[in-house]
Formats: sequence, C-alpha cells, structure tokens
Amino acid sequence: MFIKRFLAELSRFSIVLCAANSLAQEVDLLKVKEELKSFSVVLEESLGFRDGAALFGMNRGMVNSTYLYGQGILLEVRTPLANKRNRLQLTSLQSAMRALQVENPFEQFLLQNSPNGLARLNSEETNSFYRRLLSRIDTIDSTLTFSVAIQQATDSLRLLRELESIKEIEYEGLRTEIQGLQARMDESILILKKLEEDVQVWFVSGGNDPDLRIEGSAASESYFNERLDAVIENIQPLEYLAVGKAEQLGRRAELAEESYLSAWQEEVLEFELSLFEQVCNSKLLSHLLPKGEYLTFVLKGIGDESTGVVGANADKLHVLSKSDLDKCQIGIIAASELLELARQYSM
Repeated sequence: MFIKRFLAELSRFSIVLCAANSLAQEVDLLKVKEELKSFSVVLEESLGFRDGAALFGMNRGMVNSTYLYGQGILLEVRTPLANKRNRLQLTSLQSAMRALQVENPFEQFLLQNSPNGLARLNSEETNSFYRRLLSRIDTIDSTLTFSVAIQQATDSLRLLRELESIKEIEYEGLRTEIQGLQARMDESILILKKLEEDVQVWFVSGGNDPDLRIEGSAASESYFNERLDAVIENIQPLEYLAVGKAEQLGRRAELAEESYLSAWQEEVLEFELSLFEQVCNSKLLSHLLPKGEYLTFVLKGIGDESTGVVGANADKLHVLSKSDLDKCQIGIIAASELLELARQYSM
C-alpha cells in the first residue's frame, strides 16, 4: 500500500517537473522580460518620447511592457496626446464651475434692505414707498444677465487663448474691452448703493436730511425714482453689449474647440501609424511572440470619450494576432493595413 502511494506521488511530481521544464523550454520568461524592456526603450526613442523631457519626465511619453503567459505581449503606451486632451477638458470644466458661481450683484443689497430686516420706519407711507422702491430694484434682471454674459465671454476668451486660436494682441484688446464693461457696471452698482444710503438717511431723518433738500413725500419718491431710472438706463446698454460679446466669443470658441479636436484626432491617427510602423520594422516582437498569441497595445487616455468613467479618460486598445504581425514584418501588408486589421476598442 505504501509503495503504491509512493509511486503515485512520484508520478505526479514527474508530471509537474516535466510541465515546468516544458514551460521553461517554450518561453524563457527572464529573457523575454529583458528583451521587452530593451524594446520599450528603443520604442520610446523612436517615438520621440525621450526628446526634451520636462522636469521629472511629467510631459514625456512612456512605454511599459510585460508578457502574459499563454496570451501574449502587452505594451502600455502613455503619450503626451492624453495631456493635450486633458488641457481642453480642464478648461471646459473650470468654465462650467465658474458659471455656477455667478451671482446677481444686487442680490446682497436686496437681502440687506428688505423691509422685514429694517428698523421700523417713520410711517406707513414711507414704508410703502420703500417697498415700492425695492420692488423696482428686484425686477432688474439686467445685472444678473450681465454677470453671466461677462463670465461666459471671459471663459470663451480664455479658451481661445488655451487653444492658441487668438493672437496675443487681440486677446489683450478683448480682455480690456470686457474689463471696461465690468468697470462701467461696477460704477452703476456703486451709484445704486449711494442711492440706497440716501434713501435710508432720508427715511431715518423723517424727510429732514439737509443734504438732499427735498420737501414732501411725493417729491422725495419722484426724486429717488428718477435717480433709479438713471441707473437702469446705464445698466441696460451694458447688458446688451455683454450678451453680444458673449455670443460672439462663444461662437469663436466653439469653432476653435471643434478644430482643436479634429486636429487632435489626426495627431492620434498619425501616432498610431508611427507606432505600427515601428512594430513592423522590428523583428523582435515576432520572434518573442509564441504562435497563436497576441500583441496588445494599451494607449492610455486617448480612447473614445463615451466609454470613459467620471474623472478619467478611456484607454484605447489595439489587439494584433501573431499571424498579422508576421505578415507586416515580412512586407506582405503595410503598417496602415495592420492598423485596420487590429481589433480596436476603448475602455
């Protein structure tokens, strides 16, 4: 009984040993690792990833390689093209966040001076007038429209500059123009605040403020309404100018973004072709790749946007069979044909 068990264990050990020896003979993993590492360095140099690298290599490309037994070679490629896409997306995100933060410049004024928040006024008549005045101010939507338009114009201008779609001299001119509109609106808001102060002083003094020299509640209401009319007359043209400028720059930014994305997609295709040409020109990968296995490229951060997750860009994958790779390396098919034969998807 003991002898049978010993023979069975010896047989099992022999099978495992033979399998291990077979694996060692079929794929020398250490050799594959070393040769893939050397190929990654050569590929980085061929693709220009090592030219003019920035501090700590943050802006350069990188190639990482590994062998997956029974599956094939995996090459993970980090290209600066992903950074170019991120720049556009970051600018758009910042613009969206700023748009959410726009407030009505008069809102704080209205909250502070609500009749419910004021001390008791001298009479129901003055209280009623004050309510009517605040009600008029509350209906002024030009300031909020202006603030939103100015923010949109500023963001569009910034995007044009980020995408290098505007000359610096034009950028500075438009920025000065937008700042001028904002300064004129700020001046109107200061005038309104002065009006607010005068109204409060007038009511608290019971209509006896010597600086204003207004006699009678009807005269005072007419006086303050005329001053408010003047503020509104200054504000409305600014609204129209700001909205017009926002629409104009918005259209330019939209076209610039479309052009940028189109150029970026062309750069991605050129990069892929260059990558596949390097693969076709090298005999190493075909030599290392066992029959029936695959060469897989993972291009980090340049996949289809629709398949990306929140906060990260999708990767683009190319999967090549050894047979197709061999055809390219012996000249039966070109690199562009190999690219078309690859199974491509994003995730």
